[in-house]
Formats: sequence, structure tokens, C-alpha cells
Amino acid sequence: MPEASRDASVPALTAVPFMCSFCLRSREETGLLAGAPAASICRDCAVRAAALLDAAPTPGEMLPDTPWDGLDDDELMARLPQVAEAREQVDAHLRRWVEAARGRGISWASIGSALGMSRQSAWERFH
Repeated sequence: MPEASRDASVPALTAVPFMCSFCLRSREETGLLAGAPAASICRDCAVRAAALLDAAPTPGEMLPDTPWDGLDDDELMARLPQVAEAREQVDAHLRRWVEAARGRGISWASIGSALGMSRQSAWERFH
């Protein structure tokens, strides 16, 4: 969107710290990220993910049910603050989306409905 037409209440994309949702490294470390509303992936993780998908597990091969199943206690504890930081990033990203919706004149009732909450709850959380 051209800078002149951007709503001043919505921060510029570069003002929000983004990180890879998979390795949890910052955009400054990874370079370009491919993203969706709730997740981003760096080039290294995308390459590893493609290789993993290409190497289908053999029948009977067990895969961990959750990401923490393959971690020891120290690795799990090291990831906790990273996961908390990812949550903060998602919250900040959601706030920007809500600000963009409000900048377009979308009502609090519509925003609340889209988020599964009341108009009042949406207003209290994001206003």
C-alpha cells in the first residue's frame, strides 16, 4: 500500500518484529520470511520442511505426536521463552489486523463476531 494512503494508526510492517514460527529466529537473522496471518517460515525451515515432506516415513515408523516429544528437559525449557515470544508476536500481529479493520470502518460487532467474542470484548481487548 502506498505510504500516503496508509492509515497512520497502523504501524509500518517493518516496525513489528517478526520471526520464523518454526525455528523462532528473528527476521534479522533469517532474512525474508514467507508468512500467513498467524505464522511465518524462513528459507532454511522451508527447505527442511520440504525435505521432510519428500522423505515420507516408512510404514510403522513412529513420529512424535508433539514438538516437545523429541526434546530433552533442557531443550524444552530453552524453548518456553521462545514460545512465549511467539505468542506475543501473534498478539501484536492480531492487533495490527484489528487496527486495519477499524481503519476501514469495520464495526466492533463485526470484528468481535469474526473473533468469536462480543463487540464489547473486542473493544475492551483492542481499543
